[in-house]
Amino acid sequence: MNIGIIEPYNNGFLEVVPEGESSDYWQIAAIHINGQAYCPTPQLYRSEKVALVKAAQIYDWIAEHEHQIINGVCYCSQLKLVLWQQSRVS
Repeated sequence: MNIGIIEPYNNGFLEVVPEGESSDYWQIAAIHINGQAYCPTPQLYRSEKVALVKAAQIYDWIAEHEHQIINGVCYCSQLKLVLWQQSRVS
């Protein structure tokens, strides 16, 4: 049973999970950057590698545009997705 992948990337990490227990499809669970977690619009990717590449693109976009995320939500027209900033748990 595969429970997902957490891969270091720059100063954060990428988190992808399989769509189901025996599925070949993957989705991005979160992008972690600067101590914050961001979740993109749910979408399925054909492989773990494809999901990680997309997550890296999202990470890079956040690193350059973090100031555009207002009240925890932002639409990224370049990548055609919405990002939600997750609240920190104390």
